[in-house]
Amino acid sequence: MRSAPSGLTVRRAIVAAVLLGVMLPAMLVGAHQARQLYRRLGESIDAVLTREASVVALGVRESLWALDVDSARTLVEAVADDPAVVSIEVQDLQHGRFAFAERAARRGVANVHSVEKVVSHRGEEIGRVRLEITEEPFLQQLRGQLLALGSTLLIQIVGSILLILAVLHKRISFPLQRLSQEAARLAHGDLNDPIVPLRHDEIGEVESQLEITRRALKGLIASLEQKNLALELDLHERTKVEEALRDSEQKFSSLFHLSPIPLALMRRADWTYLDVNSALAHELGVAAEDMIGTNSASLDFYADAGERQRLYAQLDRDGRVDDYEARLQKRDGSIIDCQIHLRILQMDEPCILAATVDISPLRSAQRKVEELNLSLEQRVVERTRALADANHELETAVERLRRTHTELVQSEKLAALGSLVAGIAHELNTPIGNSLMVASTLRDIGKDFRQGMAGGLKRSTLDNFVTETESAADIMVRNLVVAGELITSFKQVAVDQTSSQRRGFSLREVVREIVVTVQPTFRKTQYVIEEEIPEGIWLDSYPGPFGQVVTNLLNNTLLHAFDGRERGVVRLTAEIDDAFVIFRCADDGVGINPLHLNKIFDPFFTTKLGKRGTGLGLNIAHNIVTGVLGGEITVDSEPDFGTSFSLRMPLCAPRRGGSEVAGVEDNEIV
Repeated sequence: MRSAPSGLTVRRAIVAAVLLGVMLPAMLVGAHQARQLYRRLGESIDAVLTREASVVALGVRESLWALDVDSARTLVEAVADDPAVVSIEVQDLQHGRFAFAERAARRGVANVHSVEKVVSHRGEEIGRVRLEITEEPFLQQLRGQLLALGSTLLIQIVGSILLILAVLHKRISFPLQRLSQEAARLAHGDLNDPIVPLRHDEIGEVESQLEITRRALKGLIASLEQKNLALELDLHERTKVEEALRDSEQKFSSLFHLSPIPLALMRRADWTYLDVNSALAHELGVAAEDMIGTNSASLDFYADAGERQRLYAQLDRDGRVDDYEARLQKRDGSIIDCQIHLRILQMDEPCILAATVDISPLRSAQRKVEELNLSLEQRVVERTRALADANHELETAVERLRRTHTELVQSEKLAALGSLVAGIAHELNTPIGNSLMVASTLRDIGKDFRQGMAGGLKRSTLDNFVTETESAADIMVRNLVVAGELITSFKQVAVDQTSSQRRGFSLREVVREIVVTVQPTFRKTQYVIEEEIPEGIWLDSYPGPFGQVVTNLLNNTLLHAFDGRERGVVRLTAEIDDAFVIFRCADDGVGINPLHLNKIFDPFFTTKLGKRGTGLGLNIAHNIVTGVLGGEITVDSEPDFGTSFSLRMPLCAPRRGGSEVAGVEDNEIV
């Protein structure tokens, strides 16, 4: 089939070729030179950026070192007056921004390039310089260069074209116009006048061939006119048939592609997909473009390899296939149950129309109904038995958990009391040991004195005996007083913490007794307890549970607050707020992770599991404060800056009825 003639004449084609031949190289050369200029533009920008940053870095080095802000600002403002500079910033590594200047109006004009330069003084980095420049001045320079280049190329192109066109007009354009006129005359049917060549060249040869064509056409026209009559009749009939065929194909295509049933059209000879509708592509999970033109065997949709052969055999035997059930594998690997229907169509060649219906939901529902009908009663019995067993196991687990919780709470209390006993015992060793040593010394002095009496006493011997006896007695009294104070404090704390007896007490005295009992544990470390409880705060409450709370807080501080730190301070303070007292236990330790703040009072929550941490200390403290003491406990913490526990308790604790007697078990206060 011939292509439609172009509207481009030979003359225009030659002119176009000339223009293309002249302009294309010029444009390529110009593009190459423009590219080189643009590349140099980037290099120029980088060079200017680096140079300016280096100049500023050198200029502000002494100012940064001497902290001379005015000199640095003067230099920065001078550099910022450069039309290419957008902003310049000098940063001190210790104080932040040192000097800054910006020309914001230049930022949105063109692209902005930046560089950062280190400022060093005597080999030490003391700051950084960040410089931003815009491309606009460089682009203006580039535009001027491109304009000059374009003007030069334009003059060259125009001159070359004029010279070439003058030669083409004389040797080609004019002969071609004459040849075109002769051809136009032949085209209009004027075949009587002969065509005589003007020159013996290629165009003259064409004119000679055109004369031969004129004579041949004159003979053919006569015969063609006779055949045209017959062809017109055949063409009219053929047009009607083609229109009917197009209508039929359009209807078939619309029905095929718009059908909700998955359909495929395959070539009978090799089972190649000629067309598939969107329903089939969606069902199989494959794009329609990937299936069209592909043999069905290569796609391998059948889960059973022999299924395809049985389907083909049934089609060959019966000429059609109805309700053939097969399992197909989708592109994602899933298996679906389908019903396949095949029909043979006679088109340009034998074809097969295949319809595939997904019956997986139907088969799945059928299988589920059958399984439910078979096992419903058994499942009811099994689930009833399993539910009863689960309830029994749950009750057993709850009881075991309750007993375990009680035992752990008792263990935690006994461990705290044991720690107090160990600390007091260690503290008592010193005064009692000193007293024992003084007593043994007195015994030796007495023996020496008795022996001296047998030989006669001197006044100096008697004076020495009296002096040494008084000194030894003084040392013994002082050590026994210290031991007595320790035993008194420990006795009161031990009595308080092993009972829930309500009594009036001085907050300062109780806190001081608790500090004395836990002080031995803290003396083994570099951590210090500072007590700042004012005089005159008197409470009608439960000193035992309160002492247990303070002890737990101090032990928790010792275990968690100073992890990884050699020194630390725990500060105990109190203040009156109307009818309440606010007691605080604050440390300057590592603080608490914000993710753990809402969990620290939960039972068994600890970050030191297996390292002396049970997770019950703060839980016991929370239960005592909110239950027995009738108050509330809160915590404030900031990582690396410490933690503060605040107890807000009434000066007069709420009454607890018959449990306010000595000897009440500790479980009642938890």
